[in-house]
Amino acid sequence: MTTRQREFLRRANRRWTSQDFAGSLIPVSTAVAVAFFFVDGGAKNFLDIVTLPYGVGVVSGLIGTNLFLVMMVLAARVPAIDSLFGHDRALEIHKKLGKPVLYLLLVHMAALIVDYASRVSTDLWSEVVTMLGVNDLLLSFLSMGVMVLIVITSLVAVKKLLPHGVWHVIHLMSYVAMYLGIFHQFTQGTLFAEGTAGRAYWLGLYVVATGSVVIFRVIVPVLRSVRHTLIVESVVIEGPGTVSITMRGRGLTAAGFRAGHFAHWRFLAPTLWREAHPFSISAAPTNDRVRITVRELGDSTSLLQHVRPGTAVWFEGPYGVFTESERTTSRVALIGSGIGLAPIRALVESMDVRPGELTVIGRARSDEELFLMDEIVRIAHAKKGTVYTFTGSRGRRTPWLPWDESERGVTISTMIERPSEVDFYLCGPEAWMNSLVADLRSAGVPPHRIHNEQFAW
Repeated sequence: MTTRQREFLRRANRRWTSQDFAGSLIPVSTAVAVAFFFVDGGAKNFLDIVTLPYGVGVVSGLIGTNLFLVMMVLAARVPAIDSLFGHDRALEIHKKLGKPVLYLLLVHMAALIVDYASRVSTDLWSEVVTMLGVNDLLLSFLSMGVMVLIVITSLVAVKKLLPHGVWHVIHLMSYVAMYLGIFHQFTQGTLFAEGTAGRAYWLGLYVVATGSVVIFRVIVPVLRSVRHTLIVESVVIEGPGTVSITMRGRGLTAAGFRAGHFAHWRFLAPTLWREAHPFSISAAPTNDRVRITVRELGDSTSLLQHVRPGTAVWFEGPYGVFTESERTTSRVALIGSGIGLAPIRALVESMDVRPGELTVIGRARSDEELFLMDEIVRIAHAKKGTVYTFTGSRGRRTPWLPWDESERGVTISTMIERPSEVDFYLCGPEAWMNSLVADLRSAGVPPHRIHNEQFAW
């Protein structure tokens, strides 16, 4: 192993250690929240069948609320989290927590209804009616209704039917749910009574969650957009329904833009300003210019094909870990399909490689959809890299390749020698990437050398 390779590996090890530490904060924070209940004598509720519903209700509520606040932080686009895990992985964890949080809070509500009803010897429906007469508890019921709506609209089948703007508004209601549910935690019971450590800790969690959202979803994007004053400089047609938009600004290096990053861009034109979209950077950014490449997908992306030079642009970001910082070895393969070639183009330009260390593979249904490929070939050849292009319908044996190559038995091992020693950067449609990842894993490529990122909302 060369000195250069050892440095790549040392850098990766530091990042993995930081990821492990950050990931451990989720169970630790949950354990601390539950510990306050047991320190307050909560364990005795699990020793008697009569008080068991109360114990189950409180513990499930503590765990569920703690994880809900974790979800809020994960969706707040905190730079430290994004630089460690990547925007898509943070959102993946956020989504996975959604159903467990809902189930835990439903158990919390049901168990406490059972407990309160048994204490006053009344039926469950009568107890619910009584609870609805208490302002703080009424708010908690409303909070639960909002959370059910959020989880339902997050289901893939439902989400596909909703316009992005509608889905976004519904998810903004999660903030409403958080605040509707907070009051009864401090007015019911003694666990978070005034002056207790539990109250200070729980309020601290709410402050962190709220502060993360306000700072990184509102304040920082506004300040950055004002500071860097991006405006559209030029719009260039790259292919059918696809344009590259170059924006001019100031001090962009300080904003942290790097090849492989993406951002949420909001073009301040009459028909575009209401909605921001995630687009990746398609050329190595400079201190005064950044470029994205946009393909028409049937929504406001069709309007972006005609955005005018001089249009002001606000942005959130940059985001993602689809950058050279994820690299673990000296040999690199960059593989993109269709519009997924946009970030590949930026990485080809910025990647620090020596002759023979770089391989680039472009894939599309037709030559017209090999977007930016002329630029990619020119830059890759200047760096003494190898370039492959494939067009045509997907094969059966190896679906990420065209039919002819797939049925001839071509795989990643056919094109790249000792693929297990190479870092692979992949960008393209999800099904295509899944097929490519399967081929890489069959070739012995370890997971930490496969880098891909989804820019979905």
